[in-house]
Amino acid sequence: MARIGIAYEVVAAAADALLAEGRKATLAAVRERIGSGSMNTIHRHWTIWQGRQKPVPRKLSEPNTRLLSALGSELSKVAEEAASEADAALAQAMHELSVYSANGEALEAERDALAAQLLQITTERDTLAGKSAGQSAEIERLTQDAEREREDTAVVRRMLAQAELRLEAVPRLEEELVQLRAQLVAEQTARTEAEKMAAVAEARRAAAEAAQAQAEARLASAEQREGRVRVELVEAQAAHQSTRERLIEAVGVAAGAQAELKAWREKQAEAAKQAETKGHAELDAHGAGSAAQRPARSRKPVQGN
Repeated sequence: MARIGIAYEVVAAAADALLAEGRKATLAAVRERIGSGSMNTIHRHWTIWQGRQKPVPRKLSEPNTRLLSALGSELSKVAEEAASEADAALAQAMHELSVYSANGEALEAERDALAAQLLQITTERDTLAGKSAGQSAEIERLTQDAEREREDTAVVRRMLAQAELRLEAVPRLEEELVQLRAQLVAEQTARTEAEKMAAVAEARRAAAEAAQAQAEARLASAEQREGRVRVELVEAQAAHQSTRERLIEAVGVAAGAQAELKAWREKQAEAAKQAETKGHAELDAHGAGSAAQRPARSRKPVQGN
């Protein structure tokens, strides 16, 4: 698409300045002298400027019909090939340069723009093919009209300029194509690495979730075991307290039994002492009675001595 702002006067002034310097006013030289602007717009103004240039008067000899016919056929072939190849390369190069320098669009946007540019190039190619056919007809009529010969010469000059532009643009287009392919490969590599990293991250996230679930399950199991242990501990403390109370009660009962046993033993000892005292008293009494009876017995005669 042509850029706005480059007028015909600017292009014509640049071309006239080149001629004044003794240089050839080619399309590339004019574009370089201007320094900016759409190549399509500059080419359109440059073509108009060339058409307005007065050809150098020269004496025309009697035209050779066969030579002119052969020249017309050859120029027609050259024009068709140059128009098809040069215009396609030129339009493609201008589109890419416009996109890179002005818009800086992403690759997907560039792809859409290239598709639109391809449609435009196809239309321009068909138009130029029709023009080439008309120019071929004009060349064939050079034998009848010298003015037509000069017009056809101007057409040939334009075609040569387009061919020159195509030759100049080919290395740059190849370099830009290599850069585009390198960028595409880099983006594909980066996308592949990103997908791999995303897959690894997803696997790690799944593993972390599984580990978290296992940890939560173990925590729940531990909490359940802790609850059971706490219940058992409470039960054991209650049983210990009950055992302690029964032990204290048994100790109290044993102490009471020991006290009773001691009192009983004391009673038994007292009873035994009383019984022993009574027995001694009875023995003493019995001894006294025996002693009273012994004198009477002593009065009996003693035999033997």
